[in-house]
Amino acid sequence: MRMNWKEILDKTLAGVYILDSEGRFVYVNDIVERATRYSKEELYSGDIFKITPPEELEKAKEYLRRTINGETIFYEARYMRKSGEVRWMWGFASPIEIEGKKYCLGSWIDVTRAKRLENELRNREEFYRALIEESLSPICITQKGKISYVNRAFEEFTGYRRDEMVGKELFIAHPEDRELVEKVCVEGDYARKDRDTFSFRIIRKDGKVRWLTIKAARITYNGEPAIAATAVDTTAIHEMNAELKRRAEYLSLLNSILRHDIGNALTTVIAALELDDPKLKAKAQERIDYIMRLIADIRNLESAIDVLKPINIAEIVRDISKRYRIEAKVEEIFVYANEGLSSVLENIVSNAFLHGGENVKVVVEAFKNGKWAVCRISDNGKGIPDDIKPRIFEKGFSTAKRTGMGLFIAKWLVEAYGGKVEVRDNIPSGAVFEIRLPTLED
Repeated sequence: MRMNWKEILDKTLAGVYILDSEGRFVYVNDIVERATRYSKEELYSGDIFKITPPEELEKAKEYLRRTINGETIFYEARYMRKSGEVRWMWGFASPIEIEGKKYCLGSWIDVTRAKRLENELRNREEFYRALIEESLSPICITQKGKISYVNRAFEEFTGYRRDEMVGKELFIAHPEDRELVEKVCVEGDYARKDRDTFSFRIIRKDGKVRWLTIKAARITYNGEPAIAATAVDTTAIHEMNAELKRRAEYLSLLNSILRHDIGNALTTVIAALELDDPKLKAKAQERIDYIMRLIADIRNLESAIDVLKPINIAEIVRDISKRYRIEAKVEEIFVYANEGLSSVLENIVSNAFLHGGENVKVVVEAFKNGKWAVCRISDNGKGIPDDIKPRIFEKGFSTAKRTGMGLFIAKWLVEAYGGKVEVRDNIPSGAVFEIRLPTLED
């Protein structure tokens, strides 16, 4: 069976051509004719360089030279139609020999549409990459629990360079929030109907704690499943919420004192005035004294709503030690507090003198212990019985006909500053009150 090779080549989907060593067309099939919009006669009267864009002439000559010299090559190039339109092709060229002469046998397919889509995708990718990279919002992509990408805003927010984070686990998450972060950014457990954003704390490179609120989404990144998180710095909002909560607690406490403690005391005073009874008048005077002391305690409580600011504990201790003429051992330590801290220390010092007995000695120390600022008030007095220790910070508890609000307010203020206060026995006698507050550096 004889094959009609010309008919077969004309019906193929690829353009097929043969060039001589000078690049002149010796043969082209119908696809080359249709692709270039030149007739076969026009092509045979010219060469391959006729359909080559000027900027690719040298490359085309190089391909021809290598093929004529016996090399088989695959190439990506552009060609021009008769109208001047430039299109893309993938080509394959190999050397052949006909009647002792060297020729180039080539074929190509038009990939203009694919190249346009590729360029469009590349442009889109560059656009979105630039959009994400230059975004003012921190953006992070995680895969299998490790960071794959962070944008510039994320670097600035955390204080870490990109190369310090990519490839590592989410080490920046606050220890108390890591379980939540793993659920959101590792397991992808965020598709809850009741919420679509999550807030957690991170620890910056400089040690500062900041709040992030993120919205996460599953994506494909570099061909693999990933979780992309877009974040907003909500530190100021969380601090404001904490401040509002603190003020709400203060107002609730103040309302309780006004309604219950002062209200009950005034009932006795009113009864004494109405009945004109000498015994009741003496009782009323006690109640008036009680109210005055309570008002003084409330003034101390009012300081709780002042804005927190850097406070040097050493300055407060020195001032109290001068007024009470007691020994002080202090270091310069700064904490976030307000003027209420002074009333806390003074209340504990005055209680030491009130309950400690004659010739009691009081010592105040202030020093740093790790991330904590410690203020310790020690006395060598009578001490506090074990059955009373658990109750001394309770609201209204007193053993000396006082308001029972002093230590309660002191504890309330210390906790409002993010700290804690404890009491224990001193050796060999007396009591030790220890206040711990986060240092300013923390």
